[in-house]
Amino acid sequence: MSNAIVGSNSTSVAITGGVFNIHAESRVPVGTSVGSNNIIAAMTGGVLSLKSLAITATGTDILQMSPASIIANYIISSLSLMSDPSDGDDWPLYIASLPDGPQIETDCGAVYDSGGVTDGKYMSGGIMQHQGVQVRIRSQSQETAYEKIEEIAIALDESKFASIEIGDLEFLIQNISRTTSIAFMGVDQGTKRRSNFSVNFLVTIKELTG
Repeated sequence: MSNAIVGSNSTSVAITGGVFNIHAESRVPVGTSVGSNNIIAAMTGGVLSLKSLAITATGTDILQMSPASIIANYIISSLSLMSDPSDGDDWPLYIASLPDGPQIETDCGAVYDSGGVTDGKYMSGGIMQHQGVQVRIRSQSQETAYEKIEEIAIALDESKFASIEIGDLEFLIQNISRTTSIAFMGVDQGTKRRSNFSVNFLVTIKELTG
């Protein structure tokens, strides 16, 4: 297959599982070599490559860690937009809860698991699904809270085919799609009056471990 040359539908249909073909994507230059990834990049506007298609076909939908935990680790370690609470740095990011108390930073955030979407079943078995996550940011300043959650939302919007290792586990974040605009959730009750914002996403994650 590595020496195949574009000239008929057989090559593109085989590589893309029938999703793309030469007739449907006439802009692919005739003679483009499959082995160099040029054909897939040309047919998908650079979104996919032979490598990404191969990764997509591997992995499992059964995760040993919640989507919220995976996305939180991704925001901390890969995007460097928040910090691990155990490090004692600014903007700690928690998972599944947003704690309060004298030892908790005023500027902080959390990632929650939320309702996702199921798209039926695979022919080989198993449910095709996109997990839901919610990112929430809290700050004494409304402007600061909004700026931080917007920064995170934009970075997640631009993320695709991102791999992350968490301990002995490895995950592939295939896609992150924002499902809501940034929403103001109000201020804390009592005297602290901190502003809270949230934004929701659907994610497609596969576990590559094992």
